Amino acid sequence: MNQLIFNQASIFHLQQLEVQFRKRQGVRHRLSDESSRLELISQSSQSSDIIIQKYFRRFAHELEPELVEELIARGIVKPDSWV
Repeated sequence: MNQLIFNQASIFHLQQLEVQFRKRQGVRHRLSDESSRLELISQSSQSSDIIIQKYFRRFAHELEPELVEELIARGIVKPDSWV
């Protein structure tokens, strides 16, 4: 599996998402680790927490369409997470 490449803006929002996820859920994700990063994206996309969803949407807004398709194809996020 190829490593996913995020742009600078999406990395910034992913860092912000990780901080909020850690504060609210008590779980730390290492953004330097691919599997941990993808786990954060998956868990935050399914979270019912309004704050986490807000930060997830900010992150998702910065993604290239091809990257969104790849995340869906790999089963990391569900297609309805992007509506």
